[in-house]
Amino acid sequence: MDSAPFILKNKRLLLEYDLPSQLDEIAHLSSAVERSLPERPDLAFAANLCLEELATNTIQHGLQGAQDRRIHVRLSISDEWLEILLKDDAPPFDPFSEAPAPELEADVDARPIGGLGVHLVKTMMDDVRAYYDGSGNLIVLLKTLRQ
Repeated sequence: MDSAPFILKNKRLLLEYDLPSQLDEIAHLSSAVERSLPERPDLAFAANLCLEELATNTIQHGLQGAQDRRIHVRLSISDEWLEILLKDDAPPFDPFSEAPAPELEADVDARPIGGLGVHLVKTMMDDVRAYYDGSGNLIVLLKTLRQ
């Protein structure tokens, strides 16, 4: 997996995980994230919320339910940031610019489906970026370590 296109000082790897493209496997990733951040349950919660949303979207839409594919996940921590990388081999897609914006003001029953999860990721993280490198999508999420 390529590293993020910017440099974090004193970055150290917390977790590398190859997620099978099956929705029921996301719970195993969640447990691994919690184990990798035992002193920061707040960061583990934010990471898991975002990973669940993005992995679910990738499995259902990007990989179209194909169960023989993988999403590579890497968590790293630096002096100031938690960095989350997701890499897949789905067709090019930038969820942060291409997903529909949620209609937050609409009644829950009247809202069209889509966009709320990506909105949540953008709200939970301090920086979100998506790239396509010719072989797949790379999503980079950054969360400040401020408490």
